Amino acid sequence: MWAVAVVSASAAAPALRFEADPGNPLAITLVADAAGKSPWPNDSVGELARAAQPWFGLWLGEAKPGVPPLAGIYSLQGAQLRFRPSLPLLPGQTYTARLELPGFSLRAEHRTPVPAAAAAPKLLAIYPTSDRLPANHLKFYLVFSEPMATGVFLNHCRLTDTRDKLVEAPFRETELWSADGRRLTLWFHPGRQKTGVNLNVEFGPVLTEGGDYRLVIDGRWPSARGTPMGGDVTKTFRAVSALHEQLTTKSWQVHSPAAGTRDALRVVLPHPLDWATLNRQLRVTAGAGVVSGEVGVERGEQEWRFVPEKAWATGPHELRVGTAIEDHAGNSLARPFEVNLLQRALPSVEPEIGISFTVR
Repeated sequence: MWAVAVVSASAAAPALRFEADPGNPLAITLVADAAGKSPWPNDSVGELARAAQPWFGLWLGEAKPGVPPLAGIYSLQGAQLRFRPSLPLLPGQTYTARLELPGFSLRAEHRTPVPAAAAAPKLLAIYPTSDRLPANHLKFYLVFSEPMATGVFLNHCRLTDTRDKLVEAPFRETELWSADGRRLTLWFHPGRQKTGVNLNVEFGPVLTEGGDYRLVIDGRWPSARGTPMGGDVTKTFRAVSALHEQLTTKSWQVHSPAAGTRDALRVVLPHPLDWATLNRQLRVTAGAGVVSGEVGVERGEQEWRFVPEKAWATGPHELRVGTAIEDHAGNSLARPFEVNLLQRALPSVEPEIGISFTVR
């Protein structure tokens, strides 16, 4: 938005105007247009560039005596005298252009636009989605709409009981972000969740079976660009019986799709598993090749779905399951989370196991 006011002692006085860059409204050029023959001194460009108080220039606010103008580049193109600031202008500010020569005195004002308010980042999901978690639960996944400020998560995450009593130091201080900066793995301290180790004995576990809790994500947490979320997000859950057993696939239900369709392969689980490992530890093969497609995790992390890129071919297939897949307490197909190495050694395990199914 701009307005021009001219006070002139001569009808032939030049006019001042602003040219905005179409791609950046804060990048402008000030132009003095002469109506006819150029009235500018022969060495106008050099004279303006050398002067501490030039007779033609642009000022932030008023063009007061003693206040230096903006730095920039002057040029002369025929009857046009031009000035291009070295840096983009500031948003939401008023600038004054001045032209002072014998016979005329001109002023022009330019108001830079105020940028639209930045949209607040959002916490899109907290995994696990269940409101019943084992008392030895290990981690949450916080999924945001955009990259968030790092190094501050402990200031913006807290755990309370339903009476708003704070659970002291529940989180591991290690900050684990996805490569795109949008997913944080928020760990309960394993030393407190693992029975018999020092922190568990001295401070007790983070969760107590039968207790009700609130995980609160503070709305003051800013995005990487500095805009806060604006409102707290709360996940309420109850701590139920701890899980200590090594995982097994014996109770997994594999529902085969029909040949010639792109129907989903569905794997129904007896209880919820870890959301992140469900997304990355399962794949589908046919013969020696991997079947390409899209993975989905649904029903409170108790159903894994796979939709192929192309229609299913008739014949044998295999669901390959990485043995690093975990439940909410860190028990995997390879071993339970808690192992007493004084009583037994850890067995060697294959990185994957296979579950066969046939497409008909």
